[in-house]
Amino acid sequence: MATAHDASRVRARDLIGLEKSEITGVHRLLDYLRYDDQGRLRVYGHDAQELLDQAGAPLIWYFGDRVRENYRSIDDAYRAHFPGHRTFAAIKSCYLKECLTVLHRAGAGAEVMSALELQIAQQIGFAPADIVSNGVGRSEEYADATVAAGVGLTVVDCLDDLRTVAAACRRHGSRARIGLRVTPPVDHDGIYITPSSKLGVDWEGGEFLRLARAALDTPEVQVVALHAHQVTHCSQPAKYRATLAGVAAVARETERELGLRFEVIDIGGGLETRFLLHRSGLGPEDFAAIAKEELDSIGYPFRLHIEPGRYLTADAAVGLTAVTTEKHNGDRTYLVTEIGSNVLIDMAEVTYHPLPTRLPDPGTPWTAYDVGDSTCAPALVCRTATLPHGPQNRSLLLLNCGAYSTVFTQLWAFRLPRYLFSDSLDGRRIRTVFDDDAQSAMYRALYGYEILL
Repeated sequence: MATAHDASRVRARDLIGLEKSEITGVHRLLDYLRYDDQGRLRVYGHDAQELLDQAGAPLIWYFGDRVRENYRSIDDAYRAHFPGHRTFAAIKSCYLKECLTVLHRAGAGAEVMSALELQIAQQIGFAPADIVSNGVGRSEEYADATVAAGVGLTVVDCLDDLRTVAAACRRHGSRARIGLRVTPPVDHDGIYITPSSKLGVDWEGGEFLRLARAALDTPEVQVVALHAHQVTHCSQPAKYRATLAGVAAVARETERELGLRFEVIDIGGGLETRFLLHRSGLGPEDFAAIAKEELDSIGYPFRLHIEPGRYLTADAAVGLTAVTTEKHNGDRTYLVTEIGSNVLIDMAEVTYHPLPTRLPDPGTPWTAYDVGDSTCAPALVCRTATLPHGPQNRSLLLLNCGAYSTVFTQLWAFRLPRYLFSDSLDGRRIRTVFDDDAQSAMYRALYGYEILL
């Protein structure tokens, strides 16, 4: 029953810097960036270098406009094919209240994976019916919180968690609408979630059908959804098609084996950053069309859910940082930035593409640099970044900084950046949402030190 797909996990060029022509014409990739006639990089009209100079510290700047545009682009694309479709923003990709408020007001639902994230969603104002609760290894606290709140969908992927949710339902005298998370049959080369993973229940071997039978025999729950999330940073239509063909096969076989038709098909998230898809000539409409083609083979009506995270927030923030050192070692040349991997987490699938805040004079050579931080670890911000040779590479704007940088941030080694937010609905006034005083308070609370910033 397995379906084949292209084996490459990500497009290799997404993991290195932009080409020189893409940098100088960056407005064609991201319309909020543009070099003016003097070669100054402007962000929504603001001089990037002046902002960095005024701050005297690294910055991460979030844009409410881009968050809203990203949400609308993906929600409209899937809604065009699936009546009743809902987009649930993955809270785990960005905890910043301002960004989540934009998504809530734009009409998104929320996807949470813990009792902590459920509190965040509730405080933003997401209605219980607009919340999907994911997560494996459910604590009694988390199960009680979701059942008491009456969330719209609770996804389980093991018998223990099914029992925990059922027990919470008995305590609260209610019945939970649940989804079952499957690892569908697919050629797994290059797929993020593979068989025998911590996440999902394998179709092959019959484990999923055993869980489904147990759920159908549990009076405290109502099985309404099939959930599957197999890809990450997906920019390959063939991989996406193969995964959804596997989801459709599970839905058909479950109906054949158990007579169960799912009210909801939830295919999670996993699409690559919007500007990187655009760079490859793709958009959410391409993936939505694939979803329509493959999921139509299920053969009965359902509502579609998606749970994007990175797509919504990654290109909705930029980093601004000074370069402290240029280092030559062997056949590599490094630029060492002030912003650290305690903020821009070092992951094989992620690159924070650098641009100079000033273009050099014509005739200045451009060369390849590896851009990293000054931790005692081989962490890189970007490998093989084409940048001007000379003083114009000593101040950088970094792309792709909006996803997970507010979530995985750690207090170690280097100061955290100041976080800024702006939105045209607020007159595009730039507000500081995390400053030096807040950072000092964190060090005091966690470690007991008085850190001067």
